[in-house]
Amino acid sequence: GHGKGVEGFGKSSWYDAFNTTEESLFSTRSKKRHAMKRRMVAHGFSAQSLQLFEQFVDEMMEKFMGKMDEFARTQQPFDIYFWFELFTMDLMGELALGKNFGAIEAGKPAKYSSLVEQSQRFSNISGVLPFGKANVKVLSWVPIPRIQELWKARVEYLEFARTALEKRFRDDRKELVPSGKARQDIMQRFSTSNTTLVWVAGASTGSVTMNWMTYYFCKNPEVKNRIIKELENMFPENVDGSQILPFVKLQKLALLENAEIECLRLHPPIGYSMPRDTPPQGAVICGHYIPGGVAVGVPAAIIGRNETVYKNANTWSPDRWTDETADLATMKTCFLGFGYGSRQCIGRNVANQFVMKMMATLLLRYEIELEDPGLVLGTKEFTIQKPDRKYNVIIRPRKS
Repeated sequence: GHGKGVEGFGKSSWYDAFNTTEESLFSTRSKKRHAMKRRMVAHGFSAQSLQLFEQFVDEMMEKFMGKMDEFARTQQPFDIYFWFELFTMDLMGELALGKNFGAIEAGKPAKYSSLVEQSQRFSNISGVLPFGKANVKVLSWVPIPRIQELWKARVEYLEFARTALEKRFRDDRKELVPSGKARQDIMQRFSTSNTTLVWVAGASTGSVTMNWMTYYFCKNPEVKNRIIKELENMFPENVDGSQILPFVKLQKLALLENAEIECLRLHPPIGYSMPRDTPPQGAVICGHYIPGGVAVGVPAAIIGRNETVYKNANTWSPDRWTDETADLATMKTCFLGFGYGSRQCIGRNVANQFVMKMMATLLLRYEIELEDPGLVLGTKEFTIQKPDRKYNVIIRPRKS
């Protein structure tokens, strides 16, 4: 991010690999252009827009809970992370294009999801090549079948995004929100490049965060039960979770939010470093002089487990964020779950809204347990830090 003390560190050529039809909010290396792009879309992520967007979150959650009710009736083990991915796919479709992909109802991923992952893999590979802005073109010429497969996926994905966005803008229907005003999509001010940014950032990161929260709640029933107790006190008329919970009240539930933050500390969706070039005069980092123009970075997954910052860093403990004996200021400064400074995730509040609503409703509505109570889940990474294996949960209606 662009934070205090890092102004001389510009974004490295790695970001050029993520340019598509043009620079996106993520890929632009210019601080001035980044600020301009951010101002253009900031209203779409404002508190007012968040309130308008909540009805679409609720609609997608109702569909999702309908599927969960079926699993609760049969009590058959199932892959909940898979369903979280379907939910966020549809939700990002609503957010970006005003229309979901029908993934939840179909019970299978939208076509674009596999294209997204392959396109991101292509970008990650091309980003480490030494040819600057020519990285993408150079890699597209490499006659290795797997590389060509990734390149074709990137081209197909960009065409999919372009046509989907054009269709949305051609749609003259005035969709109304409850206030009677015409619906405003965040993407009405976005280009194709930023459409891909929302789909990837929103869908992939949100689903994997809910996955980790589910896993840790199953592993830590004491924390889970404390949250359920707080939810029951907060919603006495809805202790069975039959109604989708409103975000305005959930914002006051610190323990649930701290559980989310703790998952992001241990398993930040983007775990690797976002490289920056040292300033022309070089820089001294941890006592070592680094010449100018060298790409450096701090992986979020590493600093999040730094024992000098976080006591018992490998232990999941939401209470650490309210521990008055800890150096909370340093802990918060080193937390990179959403990035840092002016470059931190612009959709943080959107993600926090649907993650909090989803997890709170699930906890009130169902008893959730791992099919294998002894499961120790690790991570694998390629753009997004995902679980290292598939796993199942069993849910049943909760007895309030």
